Amino acid sequence: MKTKKNVLAAAMLLCGALVAAPVMAQTVWKFSNWLPPTHPVSEQVIKVWAKQVEEATQGRVKVDVISPLGAPPAHLDLVKNGVADAACITTNYTASRFTLTRALELPFMSDQNSAMSIAAQRTYDKFLKGANEFEGLKLGGLSIVGPYQIYTTKKAINTIDDFKGQKIREAGGITKDAVTALGATPFFAPAPQTYDVLSKGVGDGVLFPPESIPGFKVTSAVRHGIHVPGGFNQGLFALIINESKWKALSPADQVAIEKLLGEHWARLWGDVWDKTNADGIEQMTKEGVQLVYASPSLLAEVRTRFAKFETDWLAEAQKKNVDGKAVLEYYRGQIKALEKK
Repeated sequence: MKTKKNVLAAAMLLCGALVAAPVMAQTVWKFSNWLPPTHPVSEQVIKVWAKQVEEATQGRVKVDVISPLGAPPAHLDLVKNGVADAACITTNYTASRFTLTRALELPFMSDQNSAMSIAAQRTYDKFLKGANEFEGLKLGGLSIVGPYQIYTTKKAINTIDDFKGQKIREAGGITKDAVTALGATPFFAPAPQTYDVLSKGVGDGVLFPPESIPGFKVTSAVRHGIHVPGGFNQGLFALIINESKWKALSPADQVAIEKLLGEHWARLWGDVWDKTNADGIEQMTKEGVQLVYASPSLLAEVRTRFAKFETDWLAEAQKKNVDGKAVLEYYRGQIKALEKK
């Protein structure tokens, strides 16, 4: 009897301790990451941001960076439908949905991703947010990947005619339009497949920022690079979060995480990409890739062929009652102010 009483007393003490102990519910977000796990953005942006979220919410929200739950172009729908809770997307993969944000990807903008990324976020917030192109999602932040340049496996590009017959990998949207305008033949492949399509001779080149050549381990497949100031185009990336998951957070956790979105995300991304672009150029040079800037005559021809990109976008903006000239003036002004001299 005494033993039973002792057991009962111990059980009651244990129950009391459990009731008295603070219970912390943890929200776990599945961040589906289609970039290679060793890619600088995976290591220095996504994982760093995930840690910042956990620290800002005192462990109540954990971002679990996992292997991709689908192909790169599928990630918009994966997050929207709740298969994944968060991801980074490139808007070029679903370009028909993102027509106004295309302004942020126009060519010749800058060689500095930090300046372009922060300027893109500010421009979106000031002029483009009302169009709600990210409807059904919580937009965490925008960032620019660029400047996109052209790298080829065998043929050096010196004149506009050298583009003829070259099959160039593009990512859709403005990248496809750029390749077409140059007189080359565009073909689509997700970024992680670039090495395979080039090394096997399926394509002759790729439109990529310098970082992405070593970043996607393509260095050994290309031998030549042609650069233009500010890039043949830029690529807009977005951090997206499932809307229901976001709304399920407590107001306190939303406030804490909001401080890590927008310009914070843009700056984190841009600073890393600037460094890795410089590293990419150094790595390519070290491995024998011949990098040159376009001659004045080639650059003039490219500018002439690309002029329609801005004209077409201005017409699209007008259809949607957006002051396109004000958007571009503000965006370019912000980039100039933010560029590191």
